[in-house]
Amino acid sequence: MSAHTRCLVLAVALASMLALAGCTPETESSDVARSDASTALLNETYEGVVGTPPSQSVSVTDGVTFWQVSCGEASVACATPAAAAVAAAESVGWSASVCDGKLAPDGWSACIRQGIAAGADVISLIGVDCAPIAGALGEAAAAGVVTIGVSAEDCDAVGGTKLFSATTQQLPDVSLEDWWKRVGALQAGWLIGRNDGAAKILKVVFPDPSFGPLVAEGIDDTVAEHPDSEVVSTLEIGNSDVVSGALVSKFSTALTENPDINAIAIPNDSWLVAGLAQAIESSGRSSEISVIGMFGSPANFDLIRAGIGQDATVAWSSSWDGYTAVDAALRVLAKQPVQPGGLGMQVVDADHNLPAEGAPFDFDPAIDYARDYAAAWGR
Repeated sequence: MSAHTRCLVLAVALASMLALAGCTPETESSDVARSDASTALLNETYEGVVGTPPSQSVSVTDGVTFWQVSCGEASVACATPAAAAVAAAESVGWSASVCDGKLAPDGWSACIRQGIAAGADVISLIGVDCAPIAGALGEAAAAGVVTIGVSAEDCDAVGGTKLFSATTQQLPDVSLEDWWKRVGALQAGWLIGRNDGAAKILKVVFPDPSFGPLVAEGIDDTVAEHPDSEVVSTLEIGNSDVVSGALVSKFSTALTENPDINAIAIPNDSWLVAGLAQAIESSGRSSEISVIGMFGSPANFDLIRAGIGQDATVAWSSSWDGYTAVDAALRVLAKQPVQPGGLGMQVVDADHNLPAEGAPFDFDPAIDYARDYAAAWGR
């Protein structure tokens, strides 16, 4: 099945879910009685942490061919920033293309090699760590290609040698590791506040990228601060489960085996659209379980709005990540230090920070990152 076909299947499935539910929200209203401590904790998650794009100007190198590797076009979390990176590159006059990495190291490496063969000057990867693609990155370096890793760990973090020309930092004075831990902390904070300090959590861990265990660590650290809450069970789900079709059955088994949970943390919103939200609905326990994802997309906001298997998400602008890739490339080519992208995150639920129907996530207060980047690029 092609990536395009998979996306169409997901869209149809989502539409069917909304129709069956009659779009009647099942989510708890924010006026449910909670302790002052739980209310304060929830408010902290809605405020989140927010930054701004870099304001330091950078000159544009002309005639650049920009090659964006999508971690997998079947995933909205991959496709959205990849498309934004191409749009940002074209806005500065570059020739730009997307290559579908198909959610696998072999696919990512193949895309890098295709970019080298196509004569790309810059190859960008978003959310793909160095280690599984080290060979292809080494080939790009030997060919003189600039490589950018957005929200990615370079090989020196695992005992190797730096292979990316540059990696990005989301917020000033916040390491990549700490940024991802904050995502997990916001997930746990919302679940604990929602359950008035007594969350019994099924924690789903995404082991493939470096960020997956970091998010899980952020959850654990936050739960440890609340003695009446606990992680009841941990479930690992990887890209291989998505590709093989085992995603829903594996999750459903864990749901059945944990009848006492009242909270679930999911590390990828795309999985909820791909069947996990429907599995929660089919269990008959949706109204009893608080479910939070991460990344944020219009499809997931529809689920949250309708109260279908998902109640909240830790959201940021995935398109902003795409602009960060181009900004980093511009600064490498201009021999300037790469600047923090300014990307933060906030919790979205039915009553807080939810965008208008069909609209992408924006922060509250709103940030026009595309305008700000254009100003830094002299556009």
